[in-house]
Amino acid sequence: MKSIYLWIAACCILSACQTTSKSSAPINQITPLFSDSVNNLAGKSALPIMHDEKRYWLLTSETKGILLLDDQGQLLSTFSGNMEMLDWRDNIQIDNKEYGLITTTDNNLQQILVLGLDWQTQQLSLMSRLSQPEGQVEALCWYQMPQGHLSVFIADAKGVVEQRIVVDAKNQTLVDVPVHEFIGTLQTKSCAADDEAGIVYLAEENIGLWRYPADPEAELVRELVIAVSPFGPMEGEVSHVDVLHNGDILVSAPDQQGVWHVEAGNNANAHFIPLTGADKPETSNGVLQSSNLVLGIFDDQSSAYSRAQLNISTTNREIQASEFGSVTPFAQTEPMQVFGDAADDPAIWINSAAPEQSRILGTNKKQGMMLYDLQGNLLQELNVGRVNNVDIRYGFKLGNRTFDLAAASNRTTNSISLFALQHDSGEMSFLSDIKTDLADVYGLCMYQQEDQYHVFINDTDGRFQQYLLMPNNNEVGAKLIREFRVPSQPEGCVADDTNQQLYYGEESTGVWQISARPTKAGARLIATTSSNFVADVEGMGIYNMDGKRYLVASSQGNNSFGVFALDQNNRYLGSFRIDMDLTAGIDGVSETDGLEITSLSLGANLPDGLLVVQDGRNRLPNAPQNFKLVDGKLIKQLIKQWLKN
Repeated sequence: MKSIYLWIAACCILSACQTTSKSSAPINQITPLFSDSVNNLAGKSALPIMHDEKRYWLLTSETKGILLLDDQGQLLSTFSGNMEMLDWRDNIQIDNKEYGLITTTDNNLQQILVLGLDWQTQQLSLMSRLSQPEGQVEALCWYQMPQGHLSVFIADAKGVVEQRIVVDAKNQTLVDVPVHEFIGTLQTKSCAADDEAGIVYLAEENIGLWRYPADPEAELVRELVIAVSPFGPMEGEVSHVDVLHNGDILVSAPDQQGVWHVEAGNNANAHFIPLTGADKPETSNGVLQSSNLVLGIFDDQSSAYSRAQLNISTTNREIQASEFGSVTPFAQTEPMQVFGDAADDPAIWINSAAPEQSRILGTNKKQGMMLYDLQGNLLQELNVGRVNNVDIRYGFKLGNRTFDLAAASNRTTNSISLFALQHDSGEMSFLSDIKTDLADVYGLCMYQQEDQYHVFINDTDGRFQQYLLMPNNNEVGAKLIREFRVPSQPEGCVADDTNQQLYYGEESTGVWQISARPTKAGARLIATTSSNFVADVEGMGIYNMDGKRYLVASSQGNNSFGVFALDQNNRYLGSFRIDMDLTAGIDGVSETDGLEITSLSLGANLPDGLLVVQDGRNRLPNAPQNFKLVDGKLIKQLIKQWLKN
C-alpha cells in the first residue's frame, strides 16, 4: 500500500511540473504524406528515415506489409504481409555487408520478422524469423547495445518484456539469443529505445510512458516520464512513443489530437504539439533535420498517412565515452539452485602439485559452501548454513593431520565455520564452528603470520573482530585478540601476509588500511568513493605483478572494479567492467559482492592467474546468481596499460 501512495505522490509532482501549454513553435497543418495510392491501406505507422543525407519513408500496412518510399512518394520496395508495428536501425554489418534492419510482426503468420534493406538495390528481404513469445506481441523495438550487438525488446500481452540479441556484432551474424526478461506493463501499446542513453520506453495505454534501463546488467527500476490525467497532463490513451536521435521523446496522444514532446532527461519540460487536421493521430514518428522536426503521422480514424514539419529548438547531447577498461570472462560456474541473493564470495584454492587442478570455493548464503573446478563445474557442496564470505590459508596442522584451511562467516549461527581442504584435491570437509558475540556476522578474511592463523570477521554494525586460531589435539579453538570499528557497514577485506597489512571496505566510504598484527595502531582511509569508484565498496583482492601489489575492489554501484597501486601511495589507476562474451554464451557482471584474485599460475591456460567475481544478475538468459572467471592475463594487461599512460 505504501508503494501505491508513493506512486500517486510521484504522479502528482509529475503533473505539477509538466506544462499543458501548446508548443510555441510554428507548425504547418498536416498534409497527406503522398498520393492517395499509399493511403487507405489499413496502416499503422509512417517512419521517416535518413540515409546518405536523403530522406525516405517506411510505412506499415495490414494489406501491403512494409513499404519503402522516397521523399517524393515513389514506391521503391515492398515486403508483403499484415504488418502494424516496426522499428528501424541503419548501418548494421552482417557478413561484411551493410544493411538497414527492420523488426516487425506479421499478424497473419504470428511471427516476429527481421527484414533487411540493401541500400545498393533498395530492396527489402527476409533475414530471419525470431522464436515467438508465449503471449501475443504487443510492441517491439530495437536497442543497439554498447558492445555493438543489436537486440530487440519484445513486449507481450502477458506483461512480459523479453530482450533478445539478434545481431552478433563481433561475428556479424544473425542470432536469436535470449538475454533476460522482466515484468513490464499490462497494456503496452508501443516501445522505443535510446541507444546512446541505454534506455527503453514502454507506453502503457491508460497510465503513461515508463522509462526502464536497457542494459541487462543494470538494476531494474522504472520511472514514470509522463502520465495521463489525473496524474499528468495527457488526456485519453497513450498510443505510441518515438525517440529522436538527440534523446527527446515523442508521445502520441490521439484523444488530444496531437503529440507530446518531452526533452531528453528532463521530464518536467514536456510540451504539447497539436496536429491540426488530424482526427486521431495514433502514431507519430519523427526525424530531426537541422532545426526542423519532420513527423510521419498515421491517423487511425481516417486511415491516412500524413506528414508535418515544425521548427523546434533542440540541443545536441554530448555522449561521453566510457573511461573504464573492459574484459570478458572465459567461464562461469553453475548457477545457484534458486533465484534471489544467494552467491556472495569466492576463494581460490591453489593446487601446488597440479595448478591446473586448482579449485574455486563459493559461498551460497542461502545454503552453504560450494566447490567448483576451473571450468565452473560444481564438484561438491556442504549445506552448513548461510555462509557469506570465505578465505583460505595453507598448511594448517591439527594433531597429526596437515591440511589447507578455509574459514567462512556463517550468518545462521553467527560464527566462523572452518573447513579442511585436502592438499591433493581440494575436497572439503566441515571441521567446526567458532562462536562469536557478533549479532550479524558479515564479511571475513584470513591472515597468516608464520605458523599462526588469524581470522578477521565483521558485523553489519561496523565492528571487526580478530581471532587467533588455536589447534588443540583434534579440535580448533580460537581467542579473540583484537576488536575495532568502522563508522558504517563494512564487508569485504583482504590481508597481505607478507607486509602484515589488512585492507577492508566501508561500503559507503571507501577502503581502509590497518596493521594485520594485533596492535593498537589506528586505521587510515586510503581510497575514497568517487565518480568512478562509487559505493557500495564490496569484495577485494590483491594482484601481484613485477614485485608490486595492486588492490582490486568491486564498485557495486556502477558494476565496475577499481584498481589501486598499493606501492605507489595507493594511487587509483583506473576501473574496468566485465562484459559479455556472446560467442561463449557468458553474460557480463553486475552488482558484485565478493571477489578473489591471484597472480599465481594455474596451469598452461592461466599462466597469469585468475580473477573470480560474484555476478549479482546472471543473464543470457535469466538464471540464478553465479561466479564468473576472468583470465588474469587480461587484468595484467590493463594494469600495464594504466601504468604506461
